[in-house]
Amino acid sequence: MINNEISNIIASGVLSVLGALASYGVTVGVNYIKKKRDALIAQMGVDKYNENYKLAQDLYYTVEQKFRFITDAGKQKADEFNELLVEKIPGISQEEMDHFRETICGKINSKVKDSKILAPAFDKNREIADVVDINTVPVQ
Repeated sequence: MINNEISNIIASGVLSVLGALASYGVTVGVNYIKKKRDALIAQMGVDKYNENYKLAQDLYYTVEQKFRFITDAGKQKADEFNELLVEKIPGISQEEMDHFRETICGKINSKVKDSKILAPAFDKNREIADVVDINTVPVQ
């Protein structure tokens, strides 16, 4: 029993540290993308950046729609996105294409995360976040 309590304390500590590291990683990633965005805006100008971003976003959604039923098509989607961008914005660099794709994906991922649509259900009987089978949950 004492070993179980010690194990729980250690596990909680490890999870806390991992959570803090994940938060730090996200913060560093967001700051990096913001700095890349600011540098690209300074290089291109605000109007041109916004025009290219809007076009890239439209193309991104077009590619997503095209590949919606194909699993594990990440590489194909990225290649198609790059091909369309080069066609619509001649002279765009690989770095700029990567920036637009990362920025759009980050924006979408942030919206999905904030919506909590993919969050696991919480079972108060277990006191941990877990997916709950509604057929086994007692009716109260």
